[in-house]
Amino acid sequence: MISAKVKLTPVLLATCLGLASLRLAKAQAPAPAASVWAIVSSAPVDPRIEAEAKDLAARNQAGLAVFKTQTETNRRHAAFTIELVAPASADAFLKGWPIGQEEPGREEVHDAYRLQVDYTTGHGPFTPRRARITAVSADGVHNALLRISQLLSAFATGKVGDLNPKPRVMISVSVGRNTSIGIADFPSFAVRGIVEGFYGTPWSHQDRLDLLRFEGQHGMNSYFYAPKDDPYHRKQWRDPYPPDRLAQLGELVAAARANFVDFCFAVSPGLSMTYSSDEDFEKLTEKLESVGKLGTSCYALFLDDVPEEIQNDADKARFKTLAEAHAYVINKLYHHLIALSPQNHLVVTPTTYTNGFGSPDYIRELGAAVDPHVDLVWTGTEVVSPVITVQQTEDWSKFLQRPPLIWDNYPVDDYARWRPFLGPLVGRDAGLGAVVRGLVSNPMNEAHASMIPLATIADYLWNSRAYNPQQSEQQALIAQFGFDGPQIFAPLLQAWGDYRWSGNIFQQLWTATRLPIDLPQMNQRLDGVDSALTEMSGKPQFDRIRPELTPFAQRTRARAQALASDPAMRRLADGRIEWSEEYSVLSARSLAAPLALDGDFAKWQAGKVYDLQPLVLPAPGADSAAQTPAAATAFSGRFALAWDRTYLYMGIDIQNPEIYKPPATDNGPAPADDVSLAIETAYRRNYYATSAGPDAFLLVANPGNFRDVASSFRITKRNLPERLANYEQEIKVIWKKTSGGYSADVAIPAVYFDAPFQEGYEIGLLVGAQKSIPPGGASTEEDVPRLRLTSTQDRVIPPNPNNPATYQHLVLVGRP
Repeated sequence: MISAKVKLTPVLLATCLGLASLRLAKAQAPAPAASVWAIVSSAPVDPRIEAEAKDLAARNQAGLAVFKTQTETNRRHAAFTIELVAPASADAFLKGWPIGQEEPGREEVHDAYRLQVDYTTGHGPFTPRRARITAVSADGVHNALLRISQLLSAFATGKVGDLNPKPRVMISVSVGRNTSIGIADFPSFAVRGIVEGFYGTPWSHQDRLDLLRFEGQHGMNSYFYAPKDDPYHRKQWRDPYPPDRLAQLGELVAAARANFVDFCFAVSPGLSMTYSSDEDFEKLTEKLESVGKLGTSCYALFLDDVPEEIQNDADKARFKTLAEAHAYVINKLYHHLIALSPQNHLVVTPTTYTNGFGSPDYIRELGAAVDPHVDLVWTGTEVVSPVITVQQTEDWSKFLQRPPLIWDNYPVDDYARWRPFLGPLVGRDAGLGAVVRGLVSNPMNEAHASMIPLATIADYLWNSRAYNPQQSEQQALIAQFGFDGPQIFAPLLQAWGDYRWSGNIFQQLWTATRLPIDLPQMNQRLDGVDSALTEMSGKPQFDRIRPELTPFAQRTRARAQALASDPAMRRLADGRIEWSEEYSVLSARSLAAPLALDGDFAKWQAGKVYDLQPLVLPAPGADSAAQTPAAATAFSGRFALAWDRTYLYMGIDIQNPEIYKPPATDNGPAPADDVSLAIETAYRRNYYATSAGPDAFLLVANPGNFRDVASSFRITKRNLPERLANYEQEIKVIWKKTSGGYSADVAIPAVYFDAPFQEGYEIGLLVGAQKSIPPGGASTEEDVPRLRLTSTQDRVIPPNPNNPATYQHLVLVGRP
């Protein structure tokens, strides 16, 4: 980037910026009271450009008129003139690019522009007189108008050099009181925008309109409509949108176009689609075409978060691999769309969309088979990637056999609903734009709070090499909330301006840990947040963001108070709290002889028996009303524990009159009733662990239905230690049908644990049982409501098999 205030001759500046001529504005008489701005263009002006210029003029207390010649403009004595120059071609445009400066590529030239603004200086604010925009498209003119808007604000303060994002080339020349600024600019990324792809409550219609306007004001050019919990996008993808919803989509498409944003409609059929079915393919195309009629040409097929193996019998007979099935549908869909219009294009999110999980073989096969004109999505090396580098991207491109379109899962918070993410974008290589198709951000469920980090993302996408995260965020806060915005937001940024990978101060409230929890410091932070939210009250610029942020503060305060009063916690002298090892301790008695494994719970009742506690958790999106009180009352359980030198034993008795275990369907295994054991085999060594490592495993056992479906069990494969390699032969699970449900004996070899069994040995244990309510019309496993029982008595800290800190403390004891 060139940025300097130098004494250049008009001819030299014109040469640097490729302008046909450079005329410094002469001082003119003050504009008349009814100030008029003029657009001068020999070609018809895009109505969107005229509307944008009219709005800009109105914000500067002026009207707008459009003229074909400068002579007509002079007669009106326009206070400010914007001349539009349209080169004959992209090549002609590039011939005028500043000598020695990086030129826009084939895709970026569409958004590029050259701009010259003349103004006069004096003792007061700078006075703009004339602007000249050279661009090959209306999009380039739009981007130049955004820059003019910035310059007009800068003229008012005299800080013309503080533009953000910084232009690639900026040169100024002054002669007396007359100054001319020349800018040549284009974005770092061809595709720049937003994907509404989070789980949870989708944005409102007004939120979407606000964000489309936001995108237009920040040089973003893409919006992907893909809310996971829009039923017509995912679960009910076959069903057409009702007329009122379709009308709203039409409004969004129109708003996107008005703001120079490409509206891309996505559908996510992978949970239930039969890939080999012509009928399903027809439903898919009907869905896409119904939205295409509204005026969009961008379509997306999202195959993320679906089973990683073929589920349907017809597909198994047709395809050898999931990648083959997906490539078949993708190519068929792409060619169908192109046949409808050459302007159509297709974006696909594969099932393996990150290095963090999924099959490399799948992505290799898919990348080789899918038409090269189809864009393929990648989230980086993780689902939420701390860094995305050029080298990582080039490595993944080899799998895809094309540059990826990055789906950046920042600042999305659907996986951490206890907090917002308000910090600026960090960890993205400056040269990333050269090796990707583009980058779209997946924002938070909170649309207006998302605009703070989104503004920094927009700055990065426009000029990644000049991007400064902290400076970008400060300017975003000023632009959105006024000059005191940074000061007001300081406590909120201190509370939530960090990142998933950096460890937030409040995280211990929501992710169970055995480390001490510093409640005094948390309360101090919350006091600052509350003060900031109070200061926002009554100020119109905060009307939409304050209601989004206030619940986070309220829930955090309530959570801190709940933990402080939780009997599982003990208070330290300095006001901190920590988990008490003496709370709800389980014991397993020593046996004099090996236990007879017959599934009969009667033999356990002479010793200590523990009740399972109800924990009603509906499936995502399920109607909790489907979980009838009668079903909840009938579902209960108890368990007991014992040990010898060879095994850890558990007996479990479940009252469940109607065992639900249907056979596998065409779409794969159906949800079923089961029991589960989450076990930390090295309790003391991993005492402070908050994620299940190699010493922890989850056993899920299913009784079948004691008729035509056999019993089964499995353990988690992730981080599976070598000592569990033959678990199917070594772990014993014996079932028995009872009058009220079923019971079981489980024996887990002592060699699976960290040390030989003896009195006092400690284990982390979480016992659970699940009942699936027969779906009766549920289309996928996600729809099936469930009842759950758990061994833990604590009602504040929910059990989580992935977090050993939520397990109970089991101690091996001697015989009575």
